[in-house]
Amino acid sequence: MACLCLLLLSLFSLCATEVITEDNRIEGLPPFCGSYECPRYRVLKRYNTFELRSYESTRWATTYLNTDGMGIGMMKTFRRLFKYISGENSEGISIKMNVPVRVTVPLLDSTLNSTMSLFMPSALINIPAPNDPSVVLESFPPTNYYVRSFGGYAIKSDYEKHSKALTEELTDLGLAYDTQFGMAAAYNDPFTFFKRHNEVWFKSLN
Repeated sequence: MACLCLLLLSLFSLCATEVITEDNRIEGLPPFCGSYECPRYRVLKRYNTFELRSYESTRWATTYLNTDGMGIGMMKTFRRLFKYISGENSEGISIKMNVPVRVTVPLLDSTLNSTMSLFMPSALINIPAPNDPSVVLESFPPTNYYVRSFGGYAIKSDYEKHSKALTEELTDLGLAYDTQFGMAAAYNDPFTFFKRHNEVWFKSLN
């Protein structure tokens, strides 16, 4: 589902709002976030091909994912979120774009919609309400996730392959995880040619 997130990011320029170090990174954040804010976490344990991360509380703007073909549904979905951060909200303010763009996919209940989410900046104390009722604000408490990272230009089959590999490894190691939802996270715009970063997440139940 997350295969077109990278293309959608080309619709606008990403802007950083915090102190930048000499290597164009925001202090205290992982290097793959570059000059953009992303969720903060600490690594609890490193395995051969994935990590167990403890994320701080996060806030997201989320909408349902249109699933019509040829990427049109993905573009419609992103457009709703983009309008929200561009000022179509209760305060009429623009909200800085951050990373990742995250897609959450239900794995067991076919009646549930997949969703797309944008990470909300920590500097925004009071997040304005969306004007569009199909965009909702979500807050998550500190949560542990199993995360598998991979590089390159990712398409749907890449996310599926790495999700499958991660679930197989978790099962083999006897590590409990939430089997109801899988998540894909895209961090780069299409014009980042090197050191690209993509992830798949599963919530830890341990």
